[in-house]
Amino acid sequence: MAMNIGQKIIDAIEQRRDKKRKSQPGAIGEFWRSGGNDLLYSNLPVTTGSLIIDAGAYKGEWSSGMIAQYGCRAILFEPVPEFFRLLKTHFKNNSLVEVYNAAIGGKDRQSLFSLLDNGTSEYRSTEPTESFTADVFDIAKIFEKQVDDIQVSCVKLNIEGGEYEVLERMIEANLLIRCDSLLIQFHRQPEGYERRHSYIINELKKTHVQKWGYNFMWDLWVRNSQSFYLA
Repeated sequence: MAMNIGQKIIDAIEQRRDKKRKSQPGAIGEFWRSGGNDLLYSNLPVTTGSLIIDAGAYKGEWSSGMIAQYGCRAILFEPVPEFFRLLKTHFKNNSLVEVYNAAIGGKDRQSLFSLLDNGTSEYRSTEPTESFTADVFDIAKIFEKQVDDIQVSCVKLNIEGGEYEVLERMIEANLLIRCDSLLIQFHRQPEGYERRHSYIINELKKTHVQKWGYNFMWDLWVRNSQSFYLA
């Protein structure tokens, strides 16, 4: 009986949370009304044994779901030491997964990050917060060393403003055509993000089609058939 009551309480809390999400204005509410996080796993060009990259892996929920659904391989990048340790423990017996305690960017370096749970960012927060130093890996070198000549089925970027640097580097190195799809969460940081966002979208349109997008929530871009001959 206690178990049933407990589950009813959990279900009620989740229902209220879901209702609140869906009632929000703009792109946030539209995203949740259209399926929310379920969209991040659905109708992706991913197959058994293919490779995904998870940047900003956090606690590994997305990669876990992708591996369960598609049987794909995954390379995860997470700069926060606590979350990295959690990922290493969670995936320690899974040969399909590689986990790196690093962020990805446009060049190799070390950088200072503000620790804000899943909002941890290389860009300064206005809130007083703990900070830490982490490695940043050049995305082009990742493709050269970890990916080699393999086509990547999906790249997920949820890196709190770092996506602009990563995508600009991928454009520079002609790596977008190596990605069958990209799941991108654009952020309203750092300074000048508007111009960079516009440039990246225009470049993405040359090789990919936007299957769906919720402004500064999530976008899904899938490589168009005309670009396959370039890869």
